[in-house]
Amino acid sequence: MSTDLIPVLIVGGGLSGTLTAIHLLRSTCGQRTRVTLLNPTPVLGRGLAYRSNDDNLLLNVPAGNMSAFADKPSHFVDFCQHIDSSINTGSFVSRRLYGRYLEQCLQDAVAQYPGRLQVLVGEAYEIDALAVAGGFRVRLISDQCLTARQVILALGHQLPRFPLPLGPAERAQVIEAWDFDSMNRLPANAPVLILGTGHTAVDALFHLTQQTQPRKVWMVSRHGLLPHPHRPNPNPPPGSQFPDYVSEGPLQMRSLMRQLRQEVRRQTSLGSDWRDVLNQLRPHTPRLWQELALGERQRFLRHVVAFWDIHRHRLAPLAADRLQSLLMTGQVHVMAARLLAIRNSNTDGLEIELKPRAQQSSETLKAAAIINCTGPSMTIDSGSHPLLQQLAKNKLLTPAPCGQGLLINDKYQPCDTPGHAIQGLWYVGPMLKARDWEAIAAPELRVHTQQLAQELARQLATCPTHPIQANLV
Repeated sequence: MSTDLIPVLIVGGGLSGTLTAIHLLRSTCGQRTRVTLLNPTPVLGRGLAYRSNDDNLLLNVPAGNMSAFADKPSHFVDFCQHIDSSINTGSFVSRRLYGRYLEQCLQDAVAQYPGRLQVLVGEAYEIDALAVAGGFRVRLISDQCLTARQVILALGHQLPRFPLPLGPAERAQVIEAWDFDSMNRLPANAPVLILGTGHTAVDALFHLTQQTQPRKVWMVSRHGLLPHPHRPNPNPPPGSQFPDYVSEGPLQMRSLMRQLRQEVRRQTSLGSDWRDVLNQLRPHTPRLWQELALGERQRFLRHVVAFWDIHRHRLAPLAADRLQSLLMTGQVHVMAARLLAIRNSNTDGLEIELKPRAQQSSETLKAAAIINCTGPSMTIDSGSHPLLQQLAKNKLLTPAPCGQGLLINDKYQPCDTPGHAIQGLWYVGPMLKARDWEAIAAPELRVHTQQLAQELARQLATCPTHPIQANLV
């Protein structure tokens, strides 16, 4: 194993890892700290959300709020207008274009800070703390090893979990979210069941129905709720004070939801829209979430989250119109139901037994495949990535009690239940949801990545490390 230390190693090169690398190059320019970015592929910035080349898949946030830099709000729009001058702050552009934008941002940073970023292609599956020398040993799937003084975990989303155990025959006919290649191999007219009715499910639906030959599609979730649309030409969310309609004292979910509905009615009577209320609340959601006791968070997750998500995470107007058109044709059926059992049929693919909501008897559907769009997993269990399982087993990561991510302190360091931080290890990405709730969208992640980089730069300035070139073993 090499004895050379990588000063800073970022594990993961999707949106979070790419933005962290850019901010670190800026924040440590005086120290000229080298940054190494480790990613399973040489393509950086795209992750799960932005890797598709299908321009029918749109961002669900208007371009005016998608800059990679909070202090340069027009940065993404300016990039888009060099390609198409008709794009403006209210436009909903393709995710492919946003992935290209992130790549360009990284290229610009590399050109501005030459010789300080190294990109390694590989996938980490084991990270161990080096007790004597300090730092970490990072073992790759290729069995190569790296040693690093500081390690930033920017692993992105985990794949959805399937709600039932599956045998090998049934598992072979379940397609993971974003696996468009497997969807393309399905017979053109074969019926398909999409498990889930959120944004990822809508993406899968659009991909399945882009062919001219009609196909029957069922979309099934426990509540059968679809995302609401954005308004055409929305304005970026304004800055606002902490909402005065939230009562003082210990927060309770029931009273908080009652106060929110009252505010929606008040603002609607004045000519505003419920979307304005949620936009004004968005910057303050982390504070509200942190003030909720564990029992109140669990109550939110049981009773409110399905309704919250369809209002908070909205569809681009064009996507909403396309979805409505598909529903009107009768080609797509949305069901509120619970999955009971799956049986393999040699002739019809899968027999899927469902218990519709508010109905006593079950129903059985036949489909060629199930596409699992139940939402990214926020827990660490036997189905998680081996790296996450190993880190949790070795107490380097601690799952949060609410089941929505990891215990991470306000400096972006993983910590244990008593709050003791793991020195030299950092985390940024969607599992900040346990701490902040608002942690999965680009407008929040751009802030989180910048704050992490600034905190790490302060530590490196106090205890500098030598910028030694990393070697693979």
